[in-house]
Amino acid sequence: MGNIILKITALICAMALWFYVISLKDFQLTMEVPLTFVKLPEALAIASKPPSTVSVTVEGKPLDLIRLQSQKQSAMVVDMHNAELGSKRIHLDAKNFTAPNFSSVHYIEPDNQYLFIDVAVDTRIERSIPIKNNVTFSAAPGYALVQPPKLIKEELMVSGARNALTRIIDIPTDSLFFDSIKVSKTYSVPLETEQLPPFVTPSDSVAKIVVDVQKIKSKAFNSIPIQLIGFYDRALNSLSPQQATVEITGGEKVIESIKSNDIELFIEYNRFAIEDADSLAPTIKLTLPPDVDRNMSIKAVLVKPDKIKLIKQHNEDEDKDEEYGI
Repeated sequence: MGNIILKITALICAMALWFYVISLKDFQLTMEVPLTFVKLPEALAIASKPPSTVSVTVEGKPLDLIRLQSQKQSAMVVDMHNAELGSKRIHLDAKNFTAPNFSSVHYIEPDNQYLFIDVAVDTRIERSIPIKNNVTFSAAPGYALVQPPKLIKEELMVSGARNALTRIIDIPTDSLFFDSIKVSKTYSVPLETEQLPPFVTPSDSVAKIVVDVQKIKSKAFNSIPIQLIGFYDRALNSLSPQQATVEITGGEKVIESIKSNDIELFIEYNRFAIEDADSLAPTIKLTLPPDVDRNMSIKAVLVKPDKIKLIKQHNEDEDKDEEYGI
């Protein structure tokens, strides 16, 4: 039993000694670190697409290297305060490497080649870019969308290099689907800003879309006059009946806003001859506020009775002419 304890103690001491010796030596590690740009003048913007990370070799104590890699606290930083318009090749070396709290870790310059990046700089501008709505909305049964979904802001302000912004046609929203909607609401939808060129900054990351949903309701409007229009003898021609009931189905608030004088019924006199019929369905004219979308807010319009008859009176003078053979 004593021998086993001695062996275990010896093994632990050997391992401790090995770790101590190893900790005194410096080792090298190659890893990917972020590439960042700082102090760029406000009037300028990066117009190219440099890599987001670069591969570097660093040297330090083993424990420091392990902590540095796991905590991801290192980066290659490019100071752009002297940047000028145009393209430039930048040499990255030890002065660009930063690893806060790891003073013992330092950058190792490659033996066989230098580390370069190519950067293009252009004038910074701001531009309003149209937002493309890719969101689909669907009302619940018994409800209706009474207006097309509307973007509160139809354009998004973006900032970046001139030649980068001129290539942007629009900024789409995420392709989402909302169904079974029962209440009007403003939806916040993410914009696909990741599709923007590098170093282009949008003023917002979401679009707000207003959706107007109303419960479907029907309402009957009684005693609506029916007009006979066109060129005809008004003493001899009339309609029967001369009034009708109009039943309108649509969004509740829209239906409640409609008055009887917003509804007109009429039939063109010539239609009876053209269609060779003695009764026709009247034409309906419904006047709605200009901000109401009729195609979406009105679901059905019914006239009762559905056919109106043309009544012709006999001309007494014509009857006498026929009687005397004239």
